[in-house]
Amino acid sequence: MQLRITQKIACEILCVSYKGLQLLREQDDSFPKPYKSGTSRQAAVYYDYNEIVQWHKNQLKKQNEESNNDVAQTTQSTN
Repeated sequence: MQLRITQKIACEILCVSYKGLQLLREQDDSFPKPYKSGTSRQAAVYYDYNEIVQWHKNQLKKQNEESNNDVAQTTQSTN
């Protein structure tokens, strides 16, 4: 089941400003695509909650992998 959240809630979940959310959409191709509730220009924009959570988990995983690689490289260079 799709659980839709507003842009405001997406910002709160990710701890980013509205501008930060816009930058994520523009600069990160893996960021979930928003969808509109109607066809008018003023229709509300929503995100799928599960897609936002999964994207965030993937970002944390990437950061942990990069951090582990940095530690491994530092350890190898000191030996």
